[in-house]
Amino acid sequence: MRLSERLFGSIGIRLSIQLSALFILFAASCAALIGYQLSNIDETARSLRLQRQAREINQVLHISDGAVPTVDLPAERRARYQEEAATFFYALRDRAGKLVVTSSEPLRDRFGAPFFRDMARGETDTEAKDGPDNAFYFLAGPVDAHGDLFLIVGQHVSATDVLLRDVEWRLLSGTALAAIPLCLIVFAASLTIVRFGFAPLRRLSRETDRIGPGDPAVRIAEADLPVELRGLAEAANAAAGRLQQAITSQRRFTADAAHQMLTPLALLSARIEQNMAPQPVSDLRADIVRMQNLVRQLLNLSRLASVQQPHRRVDLRTIAKEVVTTMAPLAIAEGRSLSYEMAEAPCLTTGDASAIAEALSNVIRNGLRHTPPDTCVEIIVERPASILVADRGDGIAEAHRDRVLEPFFTTQADKGGSGLGLAIVDEIMRQHGGAVAVENRPGGGALFCLRFKGA
Repeated sequence: MRLSERLFGSIGIRLSIQLSALFILFAASCAALIGYQLSNIDETARSLRLQRQAREINQVLHISDGAVPTVDLPAERRARYQEEAATFFYALRDRAGKLVVTSSEPLRDRFGAPFFRDMARGETDTEAKDGPDNAFYFLAGPVDAHGDLFLIVGQHVSATDVLLRDVEWRLLSGTALAAIPLCLIVFAASLTIVRFGFAPLRRLSRETDRIGPGDPAVRIAEADLPVELRGLAEAANAAAGRLQQAITSQRRFTADAAHQMLTPLALLSARIEQNMAPQPVSDLRADIVRMQNLVRQLLNLSRLASVQQPHRRVDLRTIAKEVVTTMAPLAIAEGRSLSYEMAEAPCLTTGDASAIAEALSNVIRNGLRHTPPDTCVEIIVERPASILVADRGDGIAEAHRDRVLEPFFTTQADKGGSGLGLAIVDEIMRQHGGAVAVENRPGGGALFCLRFKGA
């Protein structure tokens, strides 16, 4: 197995990677959220400073008819607007877009008259042109006391703005640098936690591995497992129970098959030793025929148990009619007859037509074997999907009713019965999701009902 398959084929490795990725995503989201909040605080603080500055200018602004507006700031405040490297700025713009008053001509010339003329109401900045550490931020709006004038105030980026931006950058870059060792630490911790959490699953795997043909009675202890694994353990125990039952049944079947074949083989051997007698030829032929039938039925039973039958929609009336037509000459040759009745509407089921025909043939053959001469075996197809086969024999003894479907159980071994015909019927019905019902008729005789699933 390649290394990539060993690593990424492990659910523990994949869960650890997913948990690590989830942690890194969470950490990055937190860093981004904190950075966003810092940036929002920076913008909010700057906006509040600009608004406070605009109110201050409005309070000291004097406008007279026909005269140039004046701004009467205190001396200590005026210096910040008029010094050579001014960090504060204000300007008044008329309706035509002309600057009527400016606090600093160098700043006015630095940004240019078109910049102030085109400035819309609200906040703006020059960060894109001058860089984040040399930016001027402006706020523009109508003058409170004079609607024809537009007031523009501005501030150079403050030390607080620079500090917040530096903190934001350091936070994001520091988070990115710490992501690699954090990812490795979280991955190792996740791998340890996942491996510890999967310990019950590994124990379940070891206990399941002990179940097999050599010791089918082994079961998984469910009490010590986590709740999430108990359902899996119950399913494994149920499968082990079915395996044990199948192995037991197979061993019993093998023993019965060996016993059934030993008897005709012993008789065949004895008759071969007496082959000078006049009668052995016919007896040998009968024994050979019996062994051929037995082997054929064993093969049929084995095939039915191991091969999945195709399932198609079939009409039981058609199958039954073909079987009755085929077996009628056999019944007449044995001095018996067959009668056939069917429902008017289709009796549909899903399954393999040949297998269903074989099951019905075996039941009819069983009925012909038990019904007296000059009597009739009745075949009736009923809705929704059932076939009834009734004979006029002695019926089934109460002690035998639960065993008639067992392999090799027969009450007519002296007549060549192998006890596999009805076992094959039972297997076919199981594969088709149906069942075989066995009853005695009130007037005498046995009644077999093949109940299929309707389609």
